[in-house]
Amino acid sequence: MHVPSVSMGDEQIPEGTGVPHGRMISTRDPSEAKARTQELLNNVHSMRVLERGRPFEARVAYQKLHGIGLMASGYGPALEISCAPPISIVTVNFVFGGTMLIDDGRADEPTAVADQHHAGVFCFPENVRMRWAPGLRQLMLTIDKPLIDRHLRNLLNEPLDAPLHFETLMDLKGGGEGITAATRTLRRALAQCGKAGPPPVLAKEIEQSVLTALLLGQRHNYTDRIFSPQPLPTPRVVRRVLELIHSSPDAAFTVADLAEFAGVSERSLHSAFRRQLGTSPMSYVRRHRLEQAREELLRSDPSEGAKVTDVALRHGFTHTGRFASAYRARFGESPSATMRR
Repeated sequence: MHVPSVSMGDEQIPEGTGVPHGRMISTRDPSEAKARTQELLNNVHSMRVLERGRPFEARVAYQKLHGIGLMASGYGPALEISCAPPISIVTVNFVFGGTMLIDDGRADEPTAVADQHHAGVFCFPENVRMRWAPGLRQLMLTIDKPLIDRHLRNLLNEPLDAPLHFETLMDLKGGGEGITAATRTLRRALAQCGKAGPPPVLAKEIEQSVLTALLLGQRHNYTDRIFSPQPLPTPRVVRRVLELIHSSPDAAFTVADLAEFAGVSERSLHSAFRRQLGTSPMSYVRRHRLEQAREELLRSDPSEGAKVTDVALRHGFTHTGRFASAYRARFGESPSATMRR
């Protein structure tokens, strides 16, 4: 089946049913569409069809990777979807083929409009009402609230004193490029890794990129505190983190894990690595993963079905071309040349 696509930056994201290996809903019954979507998201919402001249046909696909998911949806006629707290997820809503009018329940803000240049971002502290234009299609990124709250605490290195609230509209060309790229990477990994999903190292990398891109790229009530000056940790902190990385070769570390282990904020740990090692924590981790990948390639036999792509994915590299380029830069030969030896 051919799936149309739209441009988001320099690559394509399929519309409609374009979530690889997702759980599918296809129905002409609005009540069934609402009930089954609620089951997928584990959240309650209401749906009201606003026009009768166009046939209703729900086409929904959803796939979840631990605490992060992708849902593609389209219904046909104009409709209104309303969500009331408590809602257990944060969403980023990309829309195609029309506009979405948003009333987020905040009296000090006018009704917002999501379109091909602006995504909607919702934490659902208040009632949210969305009016879909006829023929509108949506790709929605979902993030479990405990996951993003933990990541935010690690960035701040302090408890949260209020619920997280994002600004409603995300400019996809003015700050939203990071989350758009992270969403493309998530979709690519779901497509390449099949129904079993990405291996733990890769899943952690994707999770980290999505959370960091959203918290640093979209303004919220903790943005100023994230970017305020913080003291640098002592050299001993970096040594302890390096010991952890080298003593746990199979662990799928993220910078949030390393900062939590060290008892410092992610930004402080990043600054300490830059000062002492001239690199970032995750660059160091990726370099270590390249070395682990090289060891596996040297043990692998292509005549027995071993593939460079599989080795790359197991060690957290979702883009084979970039893996090969980084590998050649580090070791002076291609991954396939190493495997042949």
